[in-house]
Amino acid sequence: MKSLFSTPAAKITVSLLIGMGLLLLVSRFVDIPATLYVLQRNLATPRGLVLALLSGVAFLLAFSVRGIRWKLFLNSIADISTLTAIRLFLVGVFINFLLPISSGEIAKTLMLKRIADIPISRSLPTVAMDRSLDLLPALFIMVIAPLLGIHMDIKLWLVLGTVGGLLISLAFFVALTVWKRTAAVTLLCKITGMLPTTLGSKITTFATSFVDSLFIGASRPKIFIPAILLTCVAIAFDSLFAMLAFWTIGFPISFRTAIFGYTIYNLFFIFPTPPGQLGSNEAVGLLVFAGLLHLPASKVAAMFIFSHPWAALLMCTAGIMCLKALGLTIPTAMRVQAEESEDDFLLEKQETPALHR
Repeated sequence: MKSLFSTPAAKITVSLLIGMGLLLLVSRFVDIPATLYVLQRNLATPRGLVLALLSGVAFLLAFSVRGIRWKLFLNSIADISTLTAIRLFLVGVFINFLLPISSGEIAKTLMLKRIADIPISRSLPTVAMDRSLDLLPALFIMVIAPLLGIHMDIKLWLVLGTVGGLLISLAFFVALTVWKRTAAVTLLCKITGMLPTTLGSKITTFATSFVDSLFIGASRPKIFIPAILLTCVAIAFDSLFAMLAFWTIGFPISFRTAIFGYTIYNLFFIFPTPPGQLGSNEAVGLLVFAGLLHLPASKVAAMFIFSHPWAALLMCTAGIMCLKALGLTIPTAMRVQAEESEDDFLLEKQETPALHR
């Protein structure tokens, strides 16, 4: 029975059921006819169409900037063009959207292996370093939240307090790792030992990889500082996409509300999502923009009912076009996993034993 539920088909099925459950839950809190009326009234206008197109441009630019950021880390291991890095990144986003686990990150390393013969053991740390930067906006939100004029009620303070507690814990773990890595890993294993084995091991692996990646990145300021600046640009485009999406459905919000809400919204997606992010987009969107920022639930639902399929169309179209430009398909891009990934991971352990003590 345990092996049955560990198969990819079972995981996808369970994820889809969870997603449909989230959609059903959303429908209990939102007036669906009113939401559909808002969409119908605004999307059929020239203004709505122009705003929708502009939001799509901002959406793709946010991920393209992240592809340029990843290229900064790739420069130390290979001579990959910026356009190729962006294409690989967009394919990774596409695969992450399709699958319930973050397979896009692994797919990027596999595609690099296929098109540039770069060992997975060398490219995987660049993916981890790049990915770790997407968690830094939490610190940014903690600093600027009181300055944005956002109405701070108890729920919002609880969220920010939780994020702050996690950041303080992370800072402590980073300091302990720098001082005495073995003690830090031992402490983390004891804490996660109270969780189920699979979940605990995943958290331990993620935390140690994150700290290692952050530490390696910070030791290269000529790369790390431009990468942080590009992260800020990507966040600006993310927020512009959210703001224009709200404007598209006829509910204008300020950029400061968009950057605050959408940054918190994106933090939820460090966790696995159902295939196609079914239900999770709408549920998290309502939780953040309606529950925390007190925007009208019908307007928030209308925005995500519009932006979810629109973003899906953009991700799928861009991903397929990039795969074609790279001369790959999803099966050929992932096929090297069975043939070569195990050897590469063994090589990584031999080359970097300090990371696996």
